[in-house]
Amino acid sequence: MANDLPEGAPVMLRMSVERENGYLSWLGVQMGDIEFGEANLTIPFDERFTDNEAEPPTVHDGIVTTLVEQTTELAIRTTMPDPVNDRVDLLSTTVNFLDEAAHDLEATASVVDSGDGSAVAEASVESRDPQGTPVTVAAGQGVFRTD
Repeated sequence: MANDLPEGAPVMLRMSVERENGYLSWLGVQMGDIEFGEANLTIPFDERFTDNEAEPPTVHDGIVTTLVEQTTELAIRTTMPDPVNDRVDLLSTTVNFLDEAAHDLEATASVVDSGDGSAVAEASVESRDPQGTPVTVAAGQGVFRTD
């Protein structure tokens, strides 16, 4: 029971991510599967999110960073007693860019450590390169203060 999400939490978290957060809603963020300590978010490709200097246009690194930060936060929220309302504040996000993304972005995150008022989660972001080949485009970590 200790590793189960509270009843109704997945629905409330989905509403928070997809509908109630203006920035995430504008990006079209969609929540995939979530479990205790794990989360999955996607951002559908949109030319408005690209770096027009690249040919063909590729997704701007800031969009990838946002996805890492939000997916790691969501993974940590799944471990909280009240995942929707408990306080989770970003302390730092580290993102390593590995390749360019020219299609949808999908991030998967897992909590790697928590306790004493802080938590750490790691994420990887998958996409496709300009030729359509699946690639890992980024790997990152989020560190959060939790209450």
